[in-house]
Amino acid sequence: MRDKYYDHYMLLSKENLIKLIEKKDLEIKNMKCILEEIRELKDKYYTFNKFHMEEITRLDKIIGTYRKQYKLTI
Repeated sequence: MRDKYYDHYMLLSKENLIKLIEKKDLEIKNMKCILEEIRELKDKYYTFNKFHMEEITRLDKIIGTYRKQYKLTI
């Protein structure tokens, strides 16, 4: 099924078409590398976030015990 948006490719020579395909292939490889970096950063962010949430929970428990001991109200 041909699309009118791709008709201009029919006008290209074989060499130009090969160059265009190689260029697009390089773009795809670069995007894959960037995507992998983004995934690594996402995992790092989630790890940091989990650590901070655990620390907040731990500190909340400590504060709760101090409140009970000294009957402080905030």
